[in-house]
Amino acid sequence: MTRPTAQNQDVDSMIGRAVLQDVPRCEARAASGPPGPSTIEKAPLIELTQPMGQASCSGPSEVAAREGLDVFEQAKQLFFNYAEPLCLERRYPGRDIHIRLTTPDRSIGFRLTLQRDDGRLQAYQAYRVQFNDDRGPYKGGIRFHPSVDLAQMTALAFWMYLKTAVVDIPFGGAKGGVAADYAALSLAEKERLTKRYALVLANDIGAEKDIPGPDLGTGEREMGWILDEWRMICGIYRRGVVTGKPAGLGGSQGRREATARGVFHMVIEGLKDTGLDIAGRTVAIQGFGNVGANTARLLHEAGAVVVAVSDQDRAWFNRHGLDIPALCDQTRSGRLPERFAEAEPIRRDDLLLSNVDILIPAALENALTAENAPDIRAGLIVEAANGPTTPQAVEILSDRGVLVIPDILANAGGVTVSYFEWVQNRQEFYWPADEVNDRLRRVMTAAYRQVASLAETEKVTLREAAYRIAIERVAEAAARRGAQ
Repeated sequence: MTRPTAQNQDVDSMIGRAVLQDVPRCEARAASGPPGPSTIEKAPLIELTQPMGQASCSGPSEVAAREGLDVFEQAKQLFFNYAEPLCLERRYPGRDIHIRLTTPDRSIGFRLTLQRDDGRLQAYQAYRVQFNDDRGPYKGGIRFHPSVDLAQMTALAFWMYLKTAVVDIPFGGAKGGVAADYAALSLAEKERLTKRYALVLANDIGAEKDIPGPDLGTGEREMGWILDEWRMICGIYRRGVVTGKPAGLGGSQGRREATARGVFHMVIEGLKDTGLDIAGRTVAIQGFGNVGANTARLLHEAGAVVVAVSDQDRAWFNRHGLDIPALCDQTRSGRLPERFAEAEPIRRDDLLLSNVDILIPAALENALTAENAPDIRAGLIVEAANGPTTPQAVEILSDRGVLVIPDILANAGGVTVSYFEWVQNRQEFYWPADEVNDRLRRVMTAAYRQVASLAETEKVTLREAAYRIAIERVAEAAARRGAQ
């Protein structure tokens, strides 16, 4: 078959050394200082046409556009804001350091054609963005959802390389997806679409190159299909080509609930810093897929009172606490039941404004905006979703004194256990669930404590502290690779 076209971004290497301790701060920005978001040229990215048979839908990119920037431009804006005090251009003069860290290494866009069960051919737009591999192989999930576009994939890949750096695991960042209403496909169509995606990218992914994992719309089943297709094409049984696989194919114990467990640990650590205990704390969770549902279950078991949950269709509320075990039992494929005893329906947008102690956005990007941030009543927000808060909302929540544990730290549990799975695959020696969960707890709590310590020392938000740590680690790795 014809290989897809790929746009390769030539990325200059750097020389110099970045050190986490005693980081120099800029007293003032000179005219020749680091360029800001308005002066740095946007990376040239190729956007393909709307996929055949695929109606446009309102999604994160549309929300971002209403605030003036697409989702990737918003991600870069936060980067520039938090990188400025690090004086990267002064420490690495003439190296285009900001371009290096905000331009993807490679963006791949291609068309996937699926034969439907009735014989029709349907075309879909697909992507894989490999953003940065300075600290290790590219790593990032595969998303099947109508909202998928190039800006979204680029932003998610960008956040992923920062996320792996925050928790200090040796991966870079990538993300891929297909703009498809995956839930509407039959099981056979889902398998054909997934394996077709793996076929096109067979030469671009691998255990030492780019390691996909699950994301919105995908899970263990799809990772098993990709492993099988890659094995058939390459003739090698290498389990580490994907993570998030079924246990019988080399998947790790604890991977399915790893992101939720990481979120849970962040809730506990955040409450510690405010002098509160988890017991009796009220919680609202936006999104009830794998992450949202498992987070609700873990918090419920720990004594929290989950009063509101939502999915893409509906939201349920009970001021005295929802019956989370029953709700999980009745939820199918991330869809809440149409009827649920002892709970009242509320508008989905109203969940974000609930009078609760803890708010957990666990759905898509740009849930918290300049429009709703002034009215959010939760004192602690833990970002289980990627990019749920726009830059304008970040500023509003910070000014209001709301404690926000950012996405690049809060939801890093999934990629952390994916790293554990990759390590186990390389050794062909597998750990019991208790060991996986304990290792995850240690990684997440250590990362939080480092971020919180820097935030306290520098009098900045947790988000800025997390970004500074990630940027420093990646910049140091890039510098050590040399200049040629």
